[in-house]
Amino acid sequence: MPTEAVLFDLDGVLIDSRPVWFELLNGAARHFGHAPLGREVFDASFGQGVEADARQFFGGMPPAELEAWFDAHFLDHAHQMSVEPDAGAVFQALSQRGLARAVVTNSSRALAAELLRAAGLEPDALVASSDVPRPKPAPDGLLRACRLLEVDAGAACMVGDSRFDREAADAAGVPFVGYRTAGPRRIERLSELLFLDAA
Repeated sequence: MPTEAVLFDLDGVLIDSRPVWFELLNGAARHFGHAPLGREVFDASFGQGVEADARQFFGGMPPAELEAWFDAHFLDHAHQMSVEPDAGAVFQALSQRGLARAVVTNSSRALAAELLRAAGLEPDALVASSDVPRPKPAPDGLLRACRLLEVDAGAACMVGDSRFDREAADAAGVPFVGYRTAGPRRIERLSELLFLDAA
């Protein structure tokens, strides 16, 4: 268990927006005249960030243009989004234990802030893709979150659901907890995070 802070990925950890992003990416593909994404291709790329999406699926179009389209149309599909059942209670419990909470996401700041507001979650810090030079799997976002929270990387942990989160944590020197994914520690529910120090 971390001694000072917990960093969370947003999509796939605190909220389940995978169905939203599948529809959003395919909507963008139709709009910009590109081939649709199959489920397997989408699943392999989920969480990689808008720059990688632009390069892989949209012929290298300017990431800012694609991000603006995402921001404008995400809420069209927001009815498919759900909040992880334990998220609110875990946020509260961590705060009561004196642990800071940050969200580190490859989504844009505007979109991430809207999703957190809709989910009723208020982290102590939010680091979005637009806040750092390089998104995950680079360590930039995690290191910025630690600076904002004024904690050392080794005194935090990163809870993520993808290899992008795991690679970013490894590069930042932040211990990684896999949420339904492989890692040095793995949890199946967010509430299990509260008991890692007893495991």
